[in-house]
Amino acid sequence: MAIDLSISIINHSNPEMLRDCLRSLFCSAATPASAPGFRLECCDAGVAATEKPETGSACEIIVIDNATDHRLVHEIRLEFPTVKWIFNKNRLGFSANHNQALSIATGRYLCILNDDTIIHPGALNALVRYLDENPKAGMAGPRTFNRDGSIQNSTFRAKSLFGELIDILQLPGGLNKLKLRGIDPAQHGDQPVAVAWLLGACIVIRRQAMEQVGLLDDVLSPIANCEEVDWCDRVRKSGWDVVFVPWSKITHFGGQSLKSESTRPDRFRIEMHRVTIAYFAKQHGLFSSLLLRGIYIITLPWNGLMLGQSALRGRLKKSEAKATWGTLVGIARIALTPLRKPYCRTETRLPDAKSSPLPQPQRTALSV
Repeated sequence: MAIDLSISIINHSNPEMLRDCLRSLFCSAATPASAPGFRLECCDAGVAATEKPETGSACEIIVIDNATDHRLVHEIRLEFPTVKWIFNKNRLGFSANHNQALSIATGRYLCILNDDTIIHPGALNALVRYLDENPKAGMAGPRTFNRDGSIQNSTFRAKSLFGELIDILQLPGGLNKLKLRGIDPAQHGDQPVAVAWLLGACIVIRRQAMEQVGLLDDVLSPIANCEEVDWCDRVRKSGWDVVFVPWSKITHFGGQSLKSESTRPDRFRIEMHRVTIAYFAKQHGLFSSLLLRGIYIITLPWNGLMLGQSALRGRLKKSEAKATWGTLVGIARIALTPLRKPYCRTETRLPDAKSSPLPQPQRTALSV
């Protein structure tokens, strides 16, 4: 059977969520059988489209177990025997994990999907169908909902220095709405729209586009942050559209894999800003990255003043203000530190179809 869609999912020690995600993909207990839309047809799984079989998409699902404790893995594998697994001996980042699956995937389209998502009926079929009908589209993403049913931000404008300035600044209440300027309001519309970049919780990319622009940059973003921004940028710069498709819908719980303590400096946020500096150097040039470093440094006195007065007025707990201050100081230190070399992957292209496949890391083992 020809594969339409290959789906890559990382298991981040959230096995209950992973199981619910897989159930929603297979349209089993997590999704009512009477729900509208078309069901994804998974190869060898015997799950067919409910209303119009010709619209179903044959798919393969690859789960990367990111060096977890294997809790519930055996039970999940028994429940979904057709799912392929890659087991890491060492923990890897978002991009490196997905790249392992993307390198062996066989579908016409490829999807990176978070484990903390629920796929609404017909959502991935809708993305495949849109890409089939719109050959200029290289990437497509769904409308994303929070657990309470509200729309989650999933479409964004291109990153800019002004946007980074607003993001790092501690602003008084009335001006905090400026932090939303980077969000593209397309996510509230009812028609497909080309956007700058999509939330990485669920993105489907055309194989031809990925062969042209390459895999996710796992050097630029060894943990997480900017990987989908950089990927979308490369796709757009290669002449493809990145499209939001509103009738494709998922629920994304968010924040399950990467959590920080509110009473300590946020090491993950500090690392995110290091990646942002590297991203600006890669996509916008050295001068832009130097300006961004300056923004992180010169805003420190203002941010200290704002945090201090918020703590004195009781608007912010002293422990939280201290933790935020420590985070901002850490970001300023990162701005004074040269980027490690290499700071990005200069060659992320897939090998030519006639050449040998990408070698798999020795630290992983594929089990089908």
